[in-house]
This record gives sequence, structure tokens and C-alpha cells, in this order.
Amino acid sequence: IANAYTALEAGATHIDTSVLGIGERVGITPLGGLIACLYAANPDYVKSKYNLPMLREIENLVAEAVEVNVPFMNPITGYCAFTHKAGIHAKAILNNPSTYEILKPEDFGLTRYVSIGHRLTGWNAVKSRVEQLKLTLTDEQIKDATAKIKELADVRTQSMEDVDTVLRVYHSGIVSGVLNVGEPEKLDQLLRKHRNSSAGSAPVVASS
Repeated sequence: IANAYTALEAGATHIDTSVLGIGERVGITPLGGLIACLYAANPDYVKSKYNLPMLREIENLVAEAVEVNVPFMNPITGYCAFTHKAGIHAKAILNNPSTYEILKPEDFGLTRYVSIGHRLTGWNAVKSRVEQLKLTLTDEQIKDATAKIKELADVRTQSMEDVDTVLRVYHSGIVSGVLNVGEPEKLDQLLRKHRNSSAGSAPVVASS
């Protein structure tokens, strides 16, 4: 990718690329990686010249055809390309995405994902999720709920559904008056009650 970009800077007018760098020999410039470099240098030009949302579709098509996975660290389309995790990192991304991203995921038809179901999560990231769920909690309450999410994530990574359950149960407990800040045991009871009620409402499939 670096060689191809340098060639363009030196005046080259054509670059040989292939999707995911897959071809009849090694060393072919991956299309996605070169597009990422060009976009970083001149996003307006690249957006006007190429249908950027097609990149993921093309790479997925080729990956499926040759029976490989798109590498998780692949520029733009990799699973981790626009995924953010650590607390301070996530806070910066929520406040100003350009602090860590030189590419805008929406220009490629992609979305940014801030992972909050882990022990490094910060309360600002959780606050963003609370707002997305349209729940009303004070900063103190969000910090309290975040402590429970971190505690649960020490046992196993929490999915977004798991996190949403904690937040909704916490919010319900606060609103109903049965839960106060700093009552982790009470929150555990409410979560167990929620899990039991959810299991009890699951449909029963009769075997023949």
C-alpha cells in the first residue's frame, strides 16, 4: 500500500490492485487499503469518484467466493475497524470521533461501535447508551450501574443485550423506588428476578 501511494505521489496514473490483495501472486496492492490512504489524503475527491459503500459488499463477495474471512484488522471493512473499547478512548470518540478516526464510517456505509460490556468500560460510554435507550438516570446513578456492568464483565464479557438488561432493570428499580444508589445486592436480586421471569415466559415447545 505504501509503495502504491508513493508511486501516485511521484506521478503514476495507474495502480494495479485486487480485492483483499488476493491474486495470482503476492504483493498486489489491496483495494481497500489503498482507498483508505487516498480517502485520508483527500476525502472529498475520493467520495466524488468512488461508490465507497460498495467496498464492503465487494470484499465480502470475494471473501465468500474464495472461502476466507475478511481479516478483522482489515482497513475499513475489518470487524475491528470502527470498534472502540477502553474507557478514555471511548469517551474521546463519543465527544469527537476525529480524535481516533481519520475515516468517517458513514461515508463507507458503516457504523461506529463502542463496546461497553467489558471491565474497562467507562461511565461516559454507558451514559451514551442510556441516552440511546431514552432512560433517565443521573450521572451518579449511571456510575453506579457502570460498576455493576464492570463487575459482571469480570466474569464474562457482556453483550449489548446484557448491558441493556442491566440498565433497564436498574432504571426500573430507581423509578419504582425499590433501588437506591449503592445497593449492589439489591440490584443483583432485581436482575435474578428479571432473568427468572424471562425464563418463565419462554414458549414451551412440545415434542412429538
